[in-house]
Amino acid sequence: MAPNKLRPGVDAAINLWKSDDPDKWEEALNSYEGCCTAIQKSMKSAQSKLSKTLFSEDKKWIEETLPDMIKSNRTITLHQLDRIMVWKLRRGQFRPTLMGLIKRNSAPSVEENSQKAISIIKTSHKNIPEAFKCLEKLHGVGPATASLILSIVAPEHVPFMSDEAMDASIGLPRSYTAGRFEKFQKALLSKSKKLGNGWHVGMIEKSLFATAVLSR
Repeated sequence: MAPNKLRPGVDAAINLWKSDDPDKWEEALNSYEGCCTAIQKSMKSAQSKLSKTLFSEDKKWIEETLPDMIKSNRTITLHQLDRIMVWKLRRGQFRPTLMGLIKRNSAPSVEENSQKAISIIKTSHKNIPEAFKCLEKLHGVGPATASLILSIVAPEHVPFMSDEAMDASIGLPRSYTAGRFEKFQKALLSKSKKLGNGWHVGMIEKSLFATAVLSR
């Protein structure tokens, strides 16, 4: 889909974005699990064949297991990067060439560059651009995938650049650049502050994404 056309369902997410009602946002966030179930049921054959693990299994791993592994090891492995990409290509737009690019990375390169990025973001969440640069040295990793990796490390500060959340919050044209990420992050930080009560950018992204997907 062209970068000057909204993703399906985004009109509903835009309406949510315009609201500062915590109850509406809470309802949207609570719909995320149902959204992911819908994604798994409607997945294309090519997406299903990316891995033997289910989308729901990868989701649980990314949300519950991987953060602790990263906290302990302060790096990610090539195998983990591969699994992260599988989840990304199933949750959002299917770009199969990315899997081939990811597999071109060496294990030491993935561990070295991810360790640097994680160290940077743990030192200060204001250094996100520098962390991005480290991760973007890897094949198949651009700003969108870098944002996903760092959102696992620091979900309170780094939102995943999903098309739906970007379209709803900062509009078109859609592009995946460091500058676009900065604008996206600032918008979500501002919204989380308005909602208060523990809201952070990761929760905002999930709410917008779920609202769009379930409104397709």
